[in-house]
Amino acid sequence: MVFKGVMGYDPMSASKNLLPLVSINIPTYNSEKTLNDCLRSIVSQSYNCIEILVIDSYSFDRTLEIAKEFGVKVYFADTLSEARKLGVEKSLGKYVFFVDSDQVLTPSTIKKCVEKCESEGFDAVTLFECSLVEKNTFTERVIAYDKWLFHSQHDDHPIYGSAIPRFFRTSIFRTIKWPVGLGVQEHNIIYFEAVKAGAKVTFMEVPIYHREVHSLAHFARKFYRYGSQYIVALHENKEMAIAHSMPRRVYFSRKALKNPQLFAGLFLLYFVKGFAALMGVLSYYL
Repeated sequence: MVFKGVMGYDPMSASKNLLPLVSINIPTYNSEKTLNDCLRSIVSQSYNCIEILVIDSYSFDRTLEIAKEFGVKVYFADTLSEARKLGVEKSLGKYVFFVDSDQVLTPSTIKKCVEKCESEGFDAVTLFECSLVEKNTFTERVIAYDKWLFHSQHDDHPIYGSAIPRFFRTSIFRTIKWPVGLGVQEHNIIYFEAVKAGAKVTFMEVPIYHREVHSLAHFARKFYRYGSQYIVALHENKEMAIAHSMPRRVYFSRKALKNPQLFAGLFLLYFVKGFAALMGVLSYYL
């Protein structure tokens, strides 16, 4: 199926029905395995006054081919922070929704976010992010437990929390300081700057699903890459970078003990994460 143009956006209809446009921003890099499901979940939304922007980091797989099949706007950027900034600059919507290419939305997600912001004046919405456990590996289950822990406690403090808003009022970005040259923690820093600018944030029990890595080896590779870019993030916002390197504070809550086996797995994952990231940091200096 081929989807054309700005998804569901008719300026005359939007004006007549007073529907605010929502710009969905999706950064990609070799995302062919997940992008189709991500885009299909977006075009299947019950709220159709949207546009979709893919900001790609020069993929060499079928990512761009898939994006073109859906008729979305495509732009190019070198780093994640540049992709976020360019996406916002090119967005026409009253709201911007940061969606990762390995995420899937439930059908009413955008509608509920718009209604919350329009009726109660919020500038940003944190959603309940859940893991898609596809192979039922121990690694997947522990990551899913981790996500459930900090989202169930609505832990979206801009520095010490772990949950993070994805749906923003576009106007809040006009006054923030954008991070430069970052491949990690850029979203956290954008959120921090939005709060500094006075953004009013709420948490909604609306699920958004995330595909996770299936094995410790894949998890380690992910955080090796993270570590290789950590020093740049440290220079951008030292307090943020250090806080997000520490074990999540919800690990020390009574709720974390609900499943002792998965609780122990959290610290195993943290050890793997820390070691892999350290190797990545060392590679930065070599």
